[in-house]
Amino acid sequence: MNRLFALSLLTMLFTWILLVIGGLVNPMGASMACPDWFFFPTCNGEIFPVMKGGVLYEHGHRLAASVVGIFTIFLTVSCLRSICDKKTKQLACLALFLVILQGTLGGITVLLNLSALVSTLHLVFGMLFFSLLVIISFKLSPKFKPMPLFEKSQTFMLLAIMLTLLQLVLGGVVRHLGAGMACGDDLLGCGPVLWPTYFLGQLHMSHRFFGYALFFIVLYACGKSRALAVSRGDNLVKTLSILPVFITFCQIALGLMTIHTIRSAHVVATHTGFGALLLASLLVVYLLNLGSVSVVVPAKQSR
Repeated sequence: MNRLFALSLLTMLFTWILLVIGGLVNPMGASMACPDWFFFPTCNGEIFPVMKGGVLYEHGHRLAASVVGIFTIFLTVSCLRSICDKKTKQLACLALFLVILQGTLGGITVLLNLSALVSTLHLVFGMLFFSLLVIISFKLSPKFKPMPLFEKSQTFMLLAIMLTLLQLVLGGVVRHLGAGMACGDDLLGCGPVLWPTYFLGQLHMSHRFFGYALFFIVLYACGKSRALAVSRGDNLVKTLSILPVFITFCQIALGLMTIHTIRSAHVVATHTGFGALLLASLLVVYLLNLGSVSVVVPAKQSR
């Protein structure tokens, strides 16, 4: 079981790296560097082309995706052959389905010449797959013991998770419709106004305003989670509840830095990576509050 847990963590780590690499492809203008895709990651008919220019990012992304796919197959087969509970096996099968779907969407994106809808779905399902791996890792953890009762204070954490996913979707739409620089390099508004009259500007500002609002939602949800952890004497959750707030703040800074650097590829990729980390950190705090992983330190009794 410990080896299976390690395999799930390794798959999750490689998936996060894949998301970051994927975040480099579009801003580097490498999305169509390998225009062929026939159910296998070839690039201009070659499996191992010369890795330079756009090919380095596009084909590198495909090869990294293949590694994640192989890890997912191993994880699913190992779960099915182990003593995992039925729900964990079902989640592992779902993960395998999602990774196959991801590969298919990646191919369709190329075949449809970068369809904004398919490209956004590719990003969304990538984030869902990453989130599923977080849940599977918790299920496989030998120290995780889920509790049957649902805490009402977790409602805001669930809301924060869903709104974070929605913000990631909105960010994908902004990227693939080319609205990233719709308001120029203005960090405060959109030119002379806060709310422009043209669609791409409105889309851009919607993503920006939603990010600001999400910060306060995450702050409130993590505050409730921290209070719950304090009441239980759970020092791990108490400490980790600060992490999503910090990551959200970094996300806002990275979003503004993306504008300031005129969509620097590395800033955009980091922005994508931190978006995944925010989603994962909220899930971790939520799942920790539903179960027990750490050793709860009892409060000192007064003499």
